[in-house]
Amino acid sequence: MILLCAFVLLAIVVANYLLHRDVLYPGFLQASLWLFATVLFFIAQPMFIPVAGGIFLLFVTGVVLFSMGAFVASYNHRPVFTQNRLLEGSTPSKGAVLVLTGVVLVGLVLYANKAAQLASSGPFTNLYINLRYALSVTWEETGGDLGVVSYFIPCAYLLAAIAVLNRRGFEQPRSSSLLVATTVIVGLTYGVLSSGRSVVLPLIIIVLVIPTILRATTAGKTARTLGILVFSLFVVVGLALGKGGTFAGSIRDNWAGMRDSFVLYSVGGIPSFDTFIHNQARDLEMGVNSFRTIFAVLRALGFRSPYVPLVQPYADIPMPMNVYTVYQPYIKDFGIGGILTLFPFGFAHGWLYRRATVLNPHAAYVFLFSLSLFPLSLQIFQDMYFSVLSTWIQYGVISAILFGIFSEQNVKNRLWPSHETA
Repeated sequence: MILLCAFVLLAIVVANYLLHRDVLYPGFLQASLWLFATVLFFIAQPMFIPVAGGIFLLFVTGVVLFSMGAFVASYNHRPVFTQNRLLEGSTPSKGAVLVLTGVVLVGLVLYANKAAQLASSGPFTNLYINLRYALSVTWEETGGDLGVVSYFIPCAYLLAAIAVLNRRGFEQPRSSSLLVATTVIVGLTYGVLSSGRSVVLPLIIIVLVIPTILRATTAGKTARTLGILVFSLFVVVGLALGKGGTFAGSIRDNWAGMRDSFVLYSVGGIPSFDTFIHNQARDLEMGVNSFRTIFAVLRALGFRSPYVPLVQPYADIPMPMNVYTVYQPYIKDFGIGGILTLFPFGFAHGWLYRRATVLNPHAAYVFLFSLSLFPLSLQIFQDMYFSVLSTWIQYGVISAILFGIFSEQNVKNRLWPSHETA
């Protein structure tokens, strides 16, 4: 059954590529991701508990629904394949960028101070492991994150994105390579202090994909660079946290541990999801998990709304694993009908793709499309759509302010309004 599903996924990959002949097309990327996961799990399945064939049929159905959504949103679209330029005046004004820079730098001090407090309160001698322990294990005491200072992360990542957009989006670069490197380093500092690999991943994707969307670099070069950086991030953070290896261990031992850890993180969500399906309660929760952010806001306002933690309980696969692919919260809430959410997800990705790959796109669409590839890339791992809705609201609000209200063009129009004569 797994091999049959893999062949079906391969056919979907080819079909999606032929639609636009563009590897950035979300339908192609999503189908390729699930093909990779299916093949890798087939190879590594002796590591895990047996998984029912119906699970892979569900995955294929989800890929079909996502592809349908992306197809509808991008129907009759002709992407630009030559080097593209941003719409003049669509990037934030210099004043807005200056204010954003100040916010990010002040936030970095507060962020680092909070991380240091958490790291000093843990039970281990390794401060970085203490930080990770406080953010993922004792989340009931720590809140599961760095609190309000975590709101500075989108600001830092957007600052790096603006630097890349100004560097690669115009005929004459408006940002130096040193400035781009500085903003990326600041963003990486935020990400590394979060102690989680997935927090750094959006920054890496944004910085690498923006030039690819603008056709300033090839998709092949981006894929190679992305693969190297993600692998390096996985190894370094893994060694620092003692996951899969240690800095004191031998190369052979670390290689074996990192290999198994990579496979576990790549496809461990599949057997975890299988255990969830078999142990699922009959009573549906009707949106409690999917809209956990909304319920959290209501609870903060004093309502007795249900509390659903983002950190999930562990499943024995036989290793402990607490991620369950993108499908888990929606099926938990709405049963098998929850799989239908893949259609609007595909539509949203296709809509952003269509607006980011036109001639002279608006900078906001290029940024948002690059950012959207982060939740897409984690579909085989966990849901990063509605489960972290507050994050997308933050990015949306900040983007509307910087690329809309305080864009170069809008600021210019307010300073020097045009006077039309009858």
